Amino acid sequence: MDGPSLDHEARGKQPGPHVEKRLNAAFVRKAPPGRHTDGGGLYLQVDHSGARRWLLRIVVRGKRRDFGLGSASLVSLAEAREKAYEYRKLARTGGNPVVRERAVEGKATTFAELARTVHERKFKERANNGKHIAQWINTLETYAFPLIGNLSVEDIHQDDLEQVLDPIWTTKPETARRVLQRMKTVFDHACGRGLRTKGNPATGMRSLMRDQRADTKHFSAVPYMEISDLVLDVDQSNDVGALALLFATLTAMRSGPIRAACWSEFDSGLQAWTIPAEKMKTRKEFTVPLSMPARSVLLRAQKHRTKASDLVFPSPSRPAKMISDATMRKLLQSKHPGATVHGMRTSFRTWAAEIVRADHDVAELCLAHKVGSRVAQIYNQAELLDHRLMLMEKWGLWAYGDLEPFSNGNDVEAIIRGRWMESA
Repeated sequence: MDGPSLDHEARGKQPGPHVEKRLNAAFVRKAPPGRHTDGGGLYLQVDHSGARRWLLRIVVRGKRRDFGLGSASLVSLAEAREKAYEYRKLARTGGNPVVRERAVEGKATTFAELARTVHERKFKERANNGKHIAQWINTLETYAFPLIGNLSVEDIHQDDLEQVLDPIWTTKPETARRVLQRMKTVFDHACGRGLRTKGNPATGMRSLMRDQRADTKHFSAVPYMEISDLVLDVDQSNDVGALALLFATLTAMRSGPIRAACWSEFDSGLQAWTIPAEKMKTRKEFTVPLSMPARSVLLRAQKHRTKASDLVFPSPSRPAKMISDATMRKLLQSKHPGATVHGMRTSFRTWAAEIVRADHDVAELCLAHKVGSRVAQIYNQAELLDHRLMLMEKWGLWAYGDLEPFSNGNDVEAIIRGRWMESA
């Protein structure tokens, strides 16, 4: 009795291959999420993340067993069928494919697939900590997956990890340490499951890397994981300095244009803020699309409007003058010693890259940075305005700790558009 017969008999079905259900290479590449049978107990398992792997279900010594035959990106349909045949043949003669499975699974499992598996298991019961859950896998997707994501976990060496870490080891030391720790966790899992025979390549990596900067006691930027705590704290006050700091955070603009902002620079619906060229570092007029949270701050700031000036954030003691450059800084540093208002731009930019993986040009334009040629700069500012607004709306959600739209596979942009319609 061959392997397919064992499987069909276990299901109470007639023996013999179901040829009409056999897969083909094109379907393997494009198959939707779910489990798709090839017959004889061989299945293609497609996760919602897009990861796809081979699964063989056969009877071994009287018990039904499932065997992973590797990633479909590394193991072809023909190879999966060949492996399935070998396993069925081994089981039919009384052998145990488990012994052979561990020897080949590490070769057939990519780092990206195992990382996602570890991520899912690690946080399965910790859904209440959404920010950390998202950050854990996103840092690996941003920094590790492009270089080692498609390599098998068995074949990765320390020099591969060094290529991941070297570009950010001194420029983003905290991020680099987190990436290293998370890669180590993935390889610990690989070693524990017997998927690696060479030990954990991340062990001892810190001692092999060059020294990082020693001045890490004070951070100029508030870590984006702590932004919502800061914003919700500052948001309790309607003082001019607090509102200015909130507006600076939500728009990611420099403190100069914030302090000098005038009501005449905003359109009637507070949808956009057009900053005159003389107030910009680039000496070019710049339009800032305003998110719903940013507009809310402006509405609260209207109580400070005075006949003495058109300033949005006037000095409480001298309304004809803008607030000093120390006003926001002192408030910020009372919450986060060592942090700077300019550092809030860094917080935004890091978040945009690591959490939502925003388009580079969109994120840079949100900061009023130059991108591409002179012609491209003019074109991009006009064409990417809607994209910039959407990114700033996402930042507003994050800043206020409104993370529900980011969870459970939600379409964040659709939720934001729905809220726009509700507020219209």
